[in-house]
Amino acid sequence: MNSDIVQSYYKNPLKNYEMVDATVSAHQGNSLCGDDITVFLQVDDGVIQDYSFIGNCSMITTAAASFLSEIIIGISVDEVLTRNYETMSSQGFEVSPRRKRAAVIAILAVRNALHQLIGDGKVDDFDDLIAE
Repeated sequence: MNSDIVQSYYKNPLKNYEMVDATVSAHQGNSLCGDDITVFLQVDDGVIQDYSFIGNCSMITTAAASFLSEIIIGISVDEVLTRNYETMSSQGFEVSPRRKRAAVIAILAVRNALHQLIGDGKVDDFDDLIAE
């Protein structure tokens, strides 16, 4: 686990607020640890313009949700729909195997919000984001 990155994003979270003018939002829970998060997205012309989150989150979930803002804003919806744990890991945000769900809960909520927005009928789950 990269504890320096986790500590930094947890202590100074980015985008931790309820966006009032969001295009779409979604809530996601993690029954294993009790975390829950709601994400808010502004989407224009197929590109994520802004993102924020609120919730009852652990340190890792808060840090990961904060970190996520740096790797989805300005990115196309299609590309964001491919984001997963490997994306986070390749950018330096790594956690122990048992904390991977906490690291991807915000991505899961974002992906499901985007599925809702584009109306493709898909609903992702944790298995879609974490390769075993």
